[in-house]
Amino acid sequence: MPQLLRQQLLLPASPTVTLHDPRTHLRRLPPAYSTTQTPYNRDKDFAPQLRYQLELPLHSKLKLRPCKVIFVGDCAVGKTAIVNRFCYDKFQNNYKATIGVDFELENFNILGHHFGLEMWDTAGQERFKCIAGAYYRNASVIVVTYDMSKRDTLESAKKWLISALNYNTTNAPVIFLVGTKADLLTKEEFMRMERLAGVTAAELQAEYWSVSARSGYKINEFFQRLAALAFEAAVQQQLDVIKSRSTDQAQTAQKSEKSQTFDLRNYLSSNFGRQKSGCSC
Repeated sequence: MPQLLRQQLLLPASPTVTLHDPRTHLRRLPPAYSTTQTPYNRDKDFAPQLRYQLELPLHSKLKLRPCKVIFVGDCAVGKTAIVNRFCYDKFQNNYKATIGVDFELENFNILGHHFGLEMWDTAGQERFKCIAGAYYRNASVIVVTYDMSKRDTLESAKKWLISALNYNTTNAPVIFLVGTKADLLTKEEFMRMERLAGVTAAELQAEYWSVSARSGYKINEFFQRLAALAFEAAVQQQLDVIKSRSTDQAQTAQKSEKSQTFDLRNYLSSNFGRQKSGCSC
């Protein structure tokens, strides 16, 4: 037997190593772009109570539905560019205008649980607005985008958000205001636009981010934050449903047990009454 083959038979097989994508494998809550420009969780990690609930055997295999994320904003503000930069790590100078809607799916692993993001990149042209509106329904996250080099796109942000919220009246989506093309501005222009956008974000009750698809600036951080906040909301919603069901089942069991309980006092009093009414004395 050749020496190499003998060594292969005698040596144990090397262990299989599973590599995790750091972009989509989250163990801690990513920070906000600015703690002063977010209405959401400002903590540096997921809440201890959330971690505890997810570690319970009852919730260890909690199945979460994919989260629907819609991107809205004026035409050519960079919605497609930031999605493609995160999903495929690529950037093109010339993107064709989105017709209707584009769709991407990205899978995350957050605290050991699988969580999918369904990202709906909607058209920004007015002639496609009625078509895109059909895809706004049941959104868990709304990302309102504007071009930092064009102030009028920031002024349009409010109308885009109102339009999206009109299709989501029964739920409370997580809202982001995202400035794109940050690489096109000078430092002074960047700071001035961020101040204006911060005021708008506060009015919209949205968390603010500045990003650049060309350079990749803050792209991964933004999508990680988005996924984490959506995950928190989805888990809390599932836990509330489980708690409500458990409460209903406990109440039903209690009523059933109460109806089957033998009440000796009522039994004796009813029998004694019948005997007394039938007495001939």
